[in-house]
Amino acid sequence: MDLDLLLMTPGPVNIDTEVLLAGAQKLKHHRTTDFAPIYADCVSILKRMFKTEHHLFLTTSSGTGAMETAIANHFNPGDEILTVETGAFGERFTQIAKAFRLKVIPLKYPWGHRAKPEDIEKALDKNPNIKGVTVTFNETSTGVCNDLKPIGELLKKRNILFITDGVSGIGALPFEMDAWHVDVAISASQKGFLSPPGVGMIALSEKAFAKMQSIECHGYYFDLKYYKKNQDLVIPSYPWTPAISVMFSLHLALQKIEKMGIEVFHAHFHKLAEGLRTALKQIGLSIFTQPNALSDVLTVINSPEGIHPSKIVQEIRNSYGVLIAGGQGEITDKVFRITTIGAIGEREIISTVGLLEIALTKLGFIKDVGKGSTALLKYFCNHS
Repeated sequence: MDLDLLLMTPGPVNIDTEVLLAGAQKLKHHRTTDFAPIYADCVSILKRMFKTEHHLFLTTSSGTGAMETAIANHFNPGDEILTVETGAFGERFTQIAKAFRLKVIPLKYPWGHRAKPEDIEKALDKNPNIKGVTVTFNETSTGVCNDLKPIGELLKKRNILFITDGVSGIGALPFEMDAWHVDVAISASQKGFLSPPGVGMIALSEKAFAKMQSIECHGYYFDLKYYKKNQDLVIPSYPWTPAISVMFSLHLALQKIEKMGIEVFHAHFHKLAEGLRTALKQIGLSIFTQPNALSDVLTVINSPEGIHPSKIVQEIRNSYGVLIAGGQGEITDKVFRITTIGAIGEREIISTVGLLEIALTKLGFIKDVGKGSTALLKYFCNHS
């Protein structure tokens, strides 16, 4: 029997039907009063969710496009930048900065460990010409959630630009752009905002906005000066043709999240993540990520000895229509990943855990099936 595929991956995430269908409505022209209110409302809601009172722009891109936008608009070739690497996406910022001919100083951590402000401070002392620091908020390759607040306080004192890749974290996790002194915050539609891929987001503090105006952007399509000029028109608009259909879906998703309440939204994902981790412990599986760095966006799980993680992923997908994620980068052959964000609830977590137990029984790891599911049901009963 053919089954609709349930995405339990960290992005794109599972999206509800109403949001998907919103993208199927008839197109509006992007430079008219038909579309402008949708664009302007998306910007306003996102500012509230980023917790910023300053500048926010939307791009037609994935999160990587927004990352590139941050570098292209804030640095000149030869500028020094510190890229904090706590996984594959921290490494991506290193690659992007090198592509723009910056002098890149990577600060690499063992995968699964979070960044430490004291290490960043040492790197700044050693390299006094550093003009910016990039840190991944939530690292989907390793399951690490970095504590941005103390890093922001450090960089504010140093007057150094603080850039965070919040592609998978902002929306899904508590985030305080202004209070944490983040200067450039990046996200995208397909993860914490429960929408299809296609819209990147970049928010700027006043410090970052002033820096952007003083830099000759190394590119055209992502030059934020054009975005600012068009956003300030009587009919606010993109400088180019936006992903109109994706914007329809994003707008509805943002409205639904805001109606629920962003704090309630975050608490829901925290409950799902804690329930999953409770079940994994009873199954006998260990978590790859260090305990002080755990994320509610996803859990990265060590595959049992002798079982390649791809076998687990394939068994659950091919037999039951549920897609969990394999590993990335240097831990591709060691782990698998299960998300706890998206248009999902207890039903999807219970199903995924039960199917994981069946798969691990077939693969010879579990002898007494049901311990994880029982623990999960008890957890949800006690946290309803």
